[in-house]
Amino acid sequence: MKHEWRKHEKDIYVPKKKPEIIDVQNFKYITITGKGNPNEDEFAKKVEVLYSLAYEIKMMPKKGYIPDGYFEYTVYPLEGLWDLTDEGKN
Repeated sequence: MKHEWRKHEKDIYVPKKKPEIIDVQNFKYITITGKGNPNEDEFAKKVEVLYSLAYEIKMMPKKGYIPDGYFEYTVYPLEGLWDLTDEGKN
């Protein structure tokens, strides 16, 4: 059965009207890192690679390869942590 984050992690990904504290379990994930303006071309290219990789992993079983611990899933939404650099804060 396909793991659908919209159903299984509703408390994390579907916002409530009233704020609440939730416990978030450990997840395995792939990330990109960098600095600078997220509106620039370099960031767009990194996000493109990130999604390409996520979908390639998802399609592995259809190509005859199933890694240990693999389960069918819906690709999660892009999440980000944004902060100003020290240079940007001045």
